[in-house]
Amino acid sequence: MAGMSTALRGLQMLEALAGMRQPAPLRAVAERVGLSQSQTFRVLQELERGGYLEHLGRSGYRLAGRSVALATLIGPRPAVLRAVHPAVSRLAHITGEAVVVHLRSGSARVLVLGVPAPSGPIAEPAGVLGERSPLAVGSSGRIILAYLPERELASIDLVGTTPAQLAAIRERGYETSFGENHPGVNGVSAPLLAYRDENVPEEPTTLGAITVAGPASRLTEAAFPRVLKPLLAACRDLSPRLAAVLGPYPGETVDQLDL
Repeated sequence: MAGMSTALRGLQMLEALAGMRQPAPLRAVAERVGLSQSQTFRVLQELERGGYLEHLGRSGYRLAGRSVALATLIGPRPAVLRAVHPAVSRLAHITGEAVVVHLRSGSARVLVLGVPAPSGPIAEPAGVLGERSPLAVGSSGRIILAYLPERELASIDLVGTTPAQLAAIRERGYETSFGENHPGVNGVSAPLLAYRDENVPEEPTTLGAITVAGPASRLTEAAFPRVLKPLLAACRDLSPRLAAVLGPYPGETVDQLDL
């Protein structure tokens, strides 16, 4: 970033921070952007003054409301939010748990929406908007993998997940996670699938996944049936709407959704 203008450094720092777990400490941000800690601190201070970041003391920095507002004005994200937010909020209200939406982008999934539980957010259930995660880790990733054709699976690192396991996930139509990505948080995920014609059997396009997540003390395995029916209904409702927004090449469109 040598010789780069302060404005461009600020933009790239926002971009870097959006892909990190937040709040992110100063040292981690400096390493990500390739600047000294003193240089990074000066840019972060300016972004904080402008309302783009929040400084949480020793915990570090996180994106503030002005950054998120700016992101919603760029690219296809507003259309995605209009398509999914009402149904996702309704699902959170029905289940009483947090709801997270991931969309697939190549061998990764991108977090595009997180709605907290009506009783209040649980500890970091969703990660960070725009965050990319491997498909082979977590219930939302594995449910996406389960519906991908073999030709696409061949180019993805499955991290020990076997074809038999993916077949079993596809057979039941959902996947579960027990504190896998976030200690103390359980989740159940279902796929967002697009069909050219629902009356003609074919290989669907896997758009992403919706996950209902909650504290392990409340969202136990025995409680999964309680949330599964409304979760599957929400996926059936949202899939055609998302397909209309994302177009014929959804992965390429999702690439533009990162904050």
